[in-house]
Amino acid sequence: KRLPKDQHPLVAEAMVLQEFDKGAKIIQQGDTGNEFFVIRTGTASVEKNEDGNVKQLATLKPGDYFGENALRSDELRQASIIAAEKLSAFKITRAKFQELGLNDKIQFANRRAVGAGGAKVEDKAKPPSPKTVEEKQLITNALRNNENLSSITKLDDDRVNQFIDVMWKESVKAGQEIIVEADLNADYFYVVQDGSFEVYASQLEDGEEVPKGKPQVVGTVEKGGSFGELALLYFVPRAATVKATEDSTVWAIDRGNFKRILMQVSEAKLKDYVKYLDGVSILSALISQEKKQLATALVEMHFTKDEFVIQQGEAGATFYILYDGQVNIIKDGAIVSNLSASPQRCIAQYFGDGALLDNETRGATVQVCSETAKTLVLDRDSFDMLLGPLKEIIKASEQNGNRAAAKGSGVLPGGIQDGSKVKILRKDLSRIGLLGCGGFGTVELWEHKKTGDTYAMKGLSKGYIVKTGMQDSVMNEKNILMMTNSIFVIKCYATYNG
Repeated sequence: KRLPKDQHPLVAEAMVLQEFDKGAKIIQQGDTGNEFFVIRTGTASVEKNEDGNVKQLATLKPGDYFGENALRSDELRQASIIAAEKLSAFKITRAKFQELGLNDKIQFANRRAVGAGGAKVEDKAKPPSPKTVEEKQLITNALRNNENLSSITKLDDDRVNQFIDVMWKESVKAGQEIIVEADLNADYFYVVQDGSFEVYASQLEDGEEVPKGKPQVVGTVEKGGSFGELALLYFVPRAATVKATEDSTVWAIDRGNFKRILMQVSEAKLKDYVKYLDGVSILSALISQEKKQLATALVEMHFTKDEFVIQQGEAGATFYILYDGQVNIIKDGAIVSNLSASPQRCIAQYFGDGALLDNETRGATVQVCSETAKTLVLDRDSFDMLLGPLKEIIKASEQNGNRAAAKGSGVLPGGIQDGSKVKILRKDLSRIGLLGCGGFGTVELWEHKKTGDTYAMKGLSKGYIVKTGMQDSVMNEKNILMMTNSIFVIKCYATYNG
């Protein structure tokens, strides 16, 4: 979806069909891969071997994809993909992908990191239940008293109300396990309306194992409490089992709505985030579109005075932008510098950026010295899922110069023009005159103010298109023109509203 549309026919033509019998291993965990697959027919199982225990992570269906990271680099397969029945899949190799010049252009969408490819997540939401004023207040208090949620973002009234609007009520019988430890299918977050629950764990917080088969009660959750947020936020297995000690009632919200509400960022904030990213030197190789993608993936984390953000000597895979507050940089027990940030003065600081490149060992400790400190956080796995390894982006930038310009011009194999990435803003065009009129609108001649290039702009009346029921025809015309790329066919460079 993130490849320019006029490149899609190239990929489709290059892919070959391959058949697999039931039980065949399409890719093997631990192998170095160089192929990308899209399932045509049949289903496949995603399995991961951890210390001899094989866990099924997902099931892939027709239209799902896997192995895309192999198109970028020699990367070990993180899981095995096994045909659950006779299966056919379209395949493209890295060599063919690079031969077409696509390795610098494609950007895969943000998605789960378990290696399940483009598996579609089943919608787990249920219709919302009506709530009394007292019930709404209970949910509000539960959300704001949840420390994990508070450490990620500010739960303002608008966000809390969005949670309340989509939550539904469920009854839980005494003895029922509503959450099971190590369960990978973590789909819900709960607020207790009535009753109580006990939390059991096979491993204590200090890492101590409890006797096998005898999970220990590590906590209780009663009316007004909440649980289940961590597995939804970070795609990790459930850390404990939660069992009802009596007939209880809970409010529930599904993963999709939970993350959408919690992580949504306003356009104004996104622009601020992009400005912060512009100041990070290690990200200078990214084009503006890529920075905006990263901005949507940033997660807010808040810290209090004397709290350690990172500690010297520990392994690091997370990058931080400090946008409000002060921190001390401590090396070998001594304060060596101080970082101060203020949104009012538009001053932001960053640290841990090396973690986006490697599993670096933290060279210093960062400790909060103001009453609070607010940061934006991005981990390397999220970065790689969005844009691919940063090392490769920097390397490509050094080899090709300006990546944005490199993507906008040149010639692809077969003599096809690569004009797909040229960005033409409407404000940069000036009208020269009318070329002609048709049944649906006009065609005018416009000139680019900077380059002097001329373009024909077709104008359509949206009201007339809707009135005559021609919406599908207009969209098909646009999509076909966006996919054509030949010196003998007029190319569609851009479309505008208004």
